[in-house]
Amino acid sequence: MADLLQELADLVDARARARGDRPGACLVGLAGGVAAGKRTLARQLAAAMPARVEVVATDGFLKSNAELEAAGLSARKGFPESYDWPVLHGFLADLAEGRPATSPVYSHVTYDIAPEETLVVPAADIVIVEGINTLQTAEARARYDLSVYLDADPDHVRAWFEARLESIAASEPDSFIARVGDAERRRLVIDHAWREINLVNLRDHIAPTAAFADVVARKGPDHGLVSVERR
Repeated sequence: MADLLQELADLVDARARARGDRPGACLVGLAGGVAAGKRTLARQLAAAMPARVEVVATDGFLKSNAELEAAGLSARKGFPESYDWPVLHGFLADLAEGRPATSPVYSHVTYDIAPEETLVVPAADIVIVEGINTLQTAEARARYDLSVYLDADPDHVRAWFEARLESIAASEPDSFIARVGDAERRRLVIDHAWREINLVNLRDHIAPTAAFADVVARKGPDHGLVSVERR
C-alpha cells in the first residue's frame, strides 16, 4: 500500500508543480462511495506531500434537514438534488482563484448542518476536496487539476459502513444512530440505509463519475490500496 500511496501522492505533486506560478490552489477532487475511505485517503495523501495541503469534505454543502424536509427530499439525502450546488461551485471558484473559501459544517452526530458554524479553508498549495459528489457536475470537474475516484467492492464498503455507524453509536451517545437503542432495530435501520439509499446512490450517481476521473484508486478488503490506474 505504501508504494501505491506514494505513487498517488507523486501524481498530485506533479499536477501542483505543473501549475507553475498560476495563482490559486491546486484542487484535487476525490470521489467515491459512502464509507469507501475518502477522508482517510485524503489525510494520508496530505501527510505524504511536501506541500501545504488542506482537506475539506463536501458534506458541508448538503442542504439542511429542514430544507430537505420542506422539499420532500428527506429520503434523498446524499443524492445530487440534496446539495446546494451554487454554494459548492462558488467555494471551488474562490480556492481556484486564490481566495480563502468558506464552507458550512456537517455534523455526523446530528446528521445535519451545524447551525452558525463555518469552516474557513485557506487557498493552500493543494486542497483535496473529498466527497461522494465531487465529480458530478461539469462546473465542479472543470476546477480540479486532478480528479481521483476511490473504488472498492460494494460488499466491503457495506461492511465498513456498518462498522462506522456502530462505532458512532458506541462513542457518541447523542448521535441519531445511538438513539436507536435496540441493537436489532439499529441493525435494521443501518441495513435499510445501505440497501435503499447508499447502494442506490452508489450505483446510479456515484460510481458513474469514475468515468470522469484522471485516476482510479482501488481498495481491498483491509482498506489498503491495491491498485492505482491512470486514465
